Amino acid sequence: MARIDDMMKLQFANFVPNRQYPSTLLCQMRWSKNIHEERDAPEQIVLGSMDPKMCALLNLAVYIETSTNVSNSEFIYGHPKDGNRVVRRFLGDIITNTAFKNMKTGKLGTHSFRKGAATYASRCGMSKDFVNRRGRWRTRKGVVDVYIDNTQPYPDACTAAALAGPLGPCFYVRKHGIDCVSPTLLVDQIAPTIKQVMGEAVATTLAMPLLWAAMEPSDNYTYELIPDRLKQKIIGAYVNSGGSESLNPIDRVGFFVMGDGSQLNLITIDTQDSATDVNRRGIIAGSSTGGEGSRREFAALHSQYAAVQRSVSELMSEMQRSRHENQRELQKIQAILKRVMMQPAVRLDAPSHVVVYPEKRVARLSKRPKDLFELWHEFQFGNGGLKPAKDFTPVERGANKFAFSRRKVFWDIVATLIRSGYTSDTAIDKIYAVYGRQLPVSSILTALRADRRQGGHASLRL
Repeated sequence: MARIDDMMKLQFANFVPNRQYPSTLLCQMRWSKNIHEERDAPEQIVLGSMDPKMCALLNLAVYIETSTNVSNSEFIYGHPKDGNRVVRRFLGDIITNTAFKNMKTGKLGTHSFRKGAATYASRCGMSKDFVNRRGRWRTRKGVVDVYIDNTQPYPDACTAAALAGPLGPCFYVRKHGIDCVSPTLLVDQIAPTIKQVMGEAVATTLAMPLLWAAMEPSDNYTYELIPDRLKQKIIGAYVNSGGSESLNPIDRVGFFVMGDGSQLNLITIDTQDSATDVNRRGIIAGSSTGGEGSRREFAALHSQYAAVQRSVSELMSEMQRSRHENQRELQKIQAILKRVMMQPAVRLDAPSHVVVYPEKRVARLSKRPKDLFELWHEFQFGNGGLKPAKDFTPVERGANKFAFSRRKVFWDIVATLIRSGYTSDTAIDKIYAVYGRQLPVSSILTALRADRRQGGHASLRL
């Protein structure tokens, strides 16, 4: 999914092997319209396809091995300074091919390649964000986007798998029990040009689809997979190494993309039928039986699994929300019960013959009241069996001068509001509404003293 001028500046060094999945490659398109510095270019995965016409690995390998003088330049598709006539001639040869069809009225230009890929990916169910990341369109809309790594393996691989065609992506793997397919055969005999320009690791990856295409029987497809000259060269090298011309040593294994964000998992699909049968039924007959039917069934199961995951996630979110609401309600109930417990209890009259001696209570203020309700209870009834602050004598006030003077401003405001018709609880709630419940008692008292110098807070004036 790239512009023509971007592809003209694509270098061999932009491709590196994928150590996590050796059957794929990683590519960085560092010269693009929206790329202003090297870190803006994300690493993007290059996948094989069950449809040879759509297989990027096979077509790239065939292009490099069959192009003349390709090793004379560091650029894959010629030189970026080639004139418009050269580029136009190559594009004309491509577009006039029967494989390209004009589906709508109008000219078929270079942007049609990118538009077609973006439209196809969207119709395959890819989200707009996934298509944007694969196409390297500008996605930075907020400051946080600068700090998020632009390499997102899972969204990129999902879009790449959709662009692999209806048959899906695949791995090229060596069949078990075939020892003649050695790294030396792959890089030195099958893909020597790729080794020269891109290194042994990339050559090993790209040699696998070349060997598969060369050993695939011609009657399995209605078109030529690779040029005949390249095919005979690969078959000769394989036979000389001890292989049998009647057996294809390479298998294609389909896979599904799973994961989330930076976590990428490519899950292989085991089918009883061969990949060749899948192509024959899927492309020629369009049948949904056999291997393709198994793929569709697995896709349906995967879709159901994803739906179950979403349902479980929504259920967990709902349970978490309900838990938070229950906690808030319990906190309210605890606060109400605490206020009720601090209210004075009703005492029965003592019998006439019982002499009741007045209880002597200590005149002392509590050190750290937890909230304003406890502070008002201290003024009215006293906390912990202590004497109520409203009954302090001048001498007792002097003994608690600092704490009493700081708290008196609050007591005076609550008493004034009660005289005007408020209850003690509503009066205290009114003070909390002005200064906030998150502030400690000491901070609210300091704010009340500061406002008293200005004539009192406007919301507390009567």
